[in-house]
Amino acid sequence: MLKRLLATMVGAVLLASGSLPTAVADLPDGCQEIVNPDGSVEVICDEPGGPGGGGDPGGDNGGTGRTCEFKGDEIECTSDYGSWDGRCYVRVADPQPPKDSSYWEGNEDGVIIECTPYTCIDVVDVNSCQGHSYQWAPNPPSAPQASPEELARRAVAAMNLTMGDIGSTPPASANENAMGQLGLPIWLWVANREDRNAVGPIERTASDGGLSVLARGELDRTDWVISRNGQALATVTCRGADAAGTPYDGRDSTLPSPTCGFPADFNVHTGDLTVTATAHWTVTWEGGDQSGTINVTPPPTDTAIRIGETQTILN
Repeated sequence: MLKRLLATMVGAVLLASGSLPTAVADLPDGCQEIVNPDGSVEVICDEPGGPGGGGDPGGDNGGTGRTCEFKGDEIECTSDYGSWDGRCYVRVADPQPPKDSSYWEGNEDGVIIECTPYTCIDVVDVNSCQGHSYQWAPNPPSAPQASPEELARRAVAAMNLTMGDIGSTPPASANENAMGQLGLPIWLWVANREDRNAVGPIERTASDGGLSVLARGELDRTDWVISRNGQALATVTCRGADAAGTPYDGRDSTLPSPTCGFPADFNVHTGDLTVTATAHWTVTWEGGDQSGTINVTPPPTDTAIRIGETQTILN
């Protein structure tokens, strides 16, 4: 079954240090990380379940790691009448009706499936409960499938959403000749614009059995911070259509970026500075007659820039 393990120790270290979340090293086989909107890191592992198999406390999800709903309320995914399939609890009828029963519809093979609505599970005479039924099927019920929300999270994981590479004026100071001038606007943008997982929009589908969920990720906003020695000197947030910024195109360097950057009066610090960018994504999803929103904040990206001051030399 899917077993969710919150990385409590990681979260505690992050809170104590004030650092941003980082990957958990040496994950066990069958495990993956998910960065939650609050910055905590959640580890989800596939582990064998079943009676005595070390399932989650409570055990009301039937050992599948899924959630089940009835008219908007969360319900147990298993009962004495089988597993919830989104319409009713299903199981192979025991005992099977005789072959001359109308339930068999003239078939000699297959099985008779019992369908028990959620409203019937506490009824004394379940056979008299409205909606309870028996029907022929060529095969026994398949294993319980994931919930729409779980499939949505699988689709989000497949997007591999990220904060893209940083483009800036001046460019990264890894180029020893790259130096910006004090008092000029600083342009900021996502450099790898061909990557949908860096600028969006991006779509992914996740399926399980007959259920499919479509998720669409949009870059909601980007937070930019200029700092020196870990101390923030200036911050700006670019939202919506401006979140990915505009690459500098060689125009007059005194003109500010039309979408994202620091104005000239923010560029008042010389020396080696750090630019840190944090992307905030919004993912909307729908499927299985449900829909929802998942917010994702990947780890930030940073780069170094150098700002100098123009001096006039008189002979």
